[in-house]
Amino acid sequence: MALEYDISDIKVRYRTLFAEAVDTLYGRLAALRTQHKCPTCDAQNIEPELLSPMHAGCGYRAWQQACLHEIEQGIAQDILTRLNNVQAYKKTFDCHQCGVCCRIASSEFSFDQLQNKAHHGDSFAQQFTSIFLPYPSRDAVRERFPEIVDSVLKQADDPERVFFYHCPYVGEDNSCTIYGQPKRPNICANYPDTPLTFIYNKCAWKPWKDETHDEALWAHAMIELCSSTAGSLKDALTT
Repeated sequence: MALEYDISDIKVRYRTLFAEAVDTLYGRLAALRTQHKCPTCDAQNIEPELLSPMHAGCGYRAWQQACLHEIEQGIAQDILTRLNNVQAYKKTFDCHQCGVCCRIASSEFSFDQLQNKAHHGDSFAQQFTSIFLPYPSRDAVRERFPEIVDSVLKQADDPERVFFYHCPYVGEDNSCTIYGQPKRPNICANYPDTPLTFIYNKCAWKPWKDETHDEALWAHAMIELCSSTAGSLKDALTT
């Protein structure tokens, strides 16, 4: 067995795509500036800064408002369209029930830490701890999945802070015994949508993941960037 993606490769690729997302976003926002002017700033050759508060009556406040609208409407719709295309393509693949994703999962958090995060409202932790249980020992999981364990530990920043889990609801034939029930969380139903997910190299989702990996990472980067930029714009407009 092997993991499809090396975490270091993912981080490098994500940084590249994030830089591309920055160029795309700020290129679109800069283009909107040509539609707005401020006699006071222009007369003094003051270069307006998109994410900074403008002076009272500044004409470039309208530029900031236009940028916020572009992020929340135009760019948001573009991201949604691309993600919908990824999901539509996913429907052309079917799980062949190898069971690996159910029988081994890893986290940098212990079960107690995950339960604490769940108690404080972390949605992922709530879903994860409602299903997955910790292996009794690292030796126990290594006995079943030695190569996966070694790969995960090799890539971890701190191997001592890696914890392994399994789902008790997977049947002997690798079928989900709670499939279709409310108890089955979205993290299972949506697997493997998370851009940074590891996938077993024989997983049925591997071809889909390979072909849409960059698209998902780009969308993740753009969502993160747009959220931050929109927040800064709102702060600037209310100052």
